[in-house]
Amino acid sequence: MAKADDLITNGARLLPRREGIPEPRREAAWLLAAAWGVEEITLRLHPEREIPTEVCRRYRDWIERRAAGEPAHHLKGTCSFWGREFEVSPTVLVPRPETELIITAALDLPLSAEARVLDVGTGSGCVAVTLAAERPRWGVWAVDLSLPALAVARRNRDRHEVETRLFLGDLTSAVTPPLDLVVANLPYIPTVDIERVPIEVRYDPSLALDGGSDGLDLVRRLLTDLPRLLRPCGGAVFELGENQADEVASAADAIGLAVARRVRDACGVERIVVVQPR
Repeated sequence: MAKADDLITNGARLLPRREGIPEPRREAAWLLAAAWGVEEITLRLHPEREIPTEVCRRYRDWIERRAAGEPAHHLKGTCSFWGREFEVSPTVLVPRPETELIITAALDLPLSAEARVLDVGTGSGCVAVTLAAERPRWGVWAVDLSLPALAVARRNRDRHEVETRLFLGDLTSAVTPPLDLVVANLPYIPTVDIERVPIEVRYDPSLALDGGSDGLDLVRRLLTDLPRLLRPCGGAVFELGENQADEVASAADAIGLAVARRVRDACGVERIVVVQPR
């Protein structure tokens, strides 16, 4: 059997250093820990540990697939979000750290203890499930256009034992107002930019990436429907791409909504916009 440190060293040599893999050795260690089902600290404290043959085989397969661009979380089958593990697959968008800003912004809003909440384009269900777990008295609904995505969301809902109603539909077509809160991480990458995103992102479903000519096609459609959906004291939280916040603010103003808050991510991008009825 091979030793942990040797496997990590050899794996790091096979991983190309690129945007998605800035630190090949750290990536290799994460993959080995995931393949073995242990914490990374175990490998750091005991680099001399011998790894079972089946784990070595799985790890080497994962290294090859990771080097080819497959996302690490697709290999593991789960992704951490807001301190919980969520199932992911090629049928859903892998949750990004910046999406946790949606949760922060939503929980900061002064909503009713029994607010009615809708997560539009739920994908893996990570946002809807997290909100339901953090606010058990909220009535949380989630909608997606993809039936395979809803199957993943359903398993994540059941995994975390929360009450979340799931609907198949286009944006808000499957639900009825009034709502206190709408949250949305809709596709926001312009069509022409899809082929230029990191190779790992291209493994996500195109339905979850392609936002149309300027990336805001679906965001505008949802914005237009908010005056009908939201209670006067309600709000909506959007995750956006780089340089999109101003355009969304203008579109919101044109239909009688006010931008209550903008939130920058760790890279300084205005990633979150919160809008409310005037």
